[in-house]
Amino acid sequence: MSTSARAPKTIEELRDALRLKETREAEALVNFDPVKEAFRKYMNRCLSASSTTKQLPDWKDVDEYLLERRMSRQAREVGVELEKIVDEDCKNRPYELLPHASLFALRIMTFLKSKEGEVYDISLEDHAAGRWEDVQFDRCVRIMALLGFLVNQDRMKKAEELSRDQEIQAIMKENNWI
Repeated sequence: MSTSARAPKTIEELRDALRLKETREAEALVNFDPVKEAFRKYMNRCLSASSTTKQLPDWKDVDEYLLERRMSRQAREVGVELEKIVDEDCKNRPYELLPHASLFALRIMTFLKSKEGEVYDISLEDHAAGRWEDVQFDRCVRIMALLGFLVNQDRMKKAEELSRDQEIQAIMKENNWI
């Protein structure tokens, strides 16, 4: 998914992508502490300067990555939690977006399965989802839409700050009499 092409740019687009009934639900989700914290960690831990400009991994890649890690020897035999395995991979690969996006997805999945988050976990066809895999795939698609929205919002905020800074510098340059 390209952060510029398919990710929601407005709160209304996010509402539709997440199948929420009202815009205030999308606003509440974005402002929930677990969501803000997961995104903060994504932005802080992913050392790639392109973490907000590069294309985000596709939901299929994130799902495949998580399945590979879930089926790894470390997870199956040693019993290490999936989040710890992905977290370690993030530390070992700080410039790659896939592990960081996957860790964000894991954190949001945990939130969506909580009592607070279950109201935002609206699966296909009004909860009449078929197989377990379909529910997981759908959840991953929606989580990546959320990440794309948050990245777009961050990018727009930084562009506004840059524009404002350039305006201030231009004014200072005009008024500089030295």
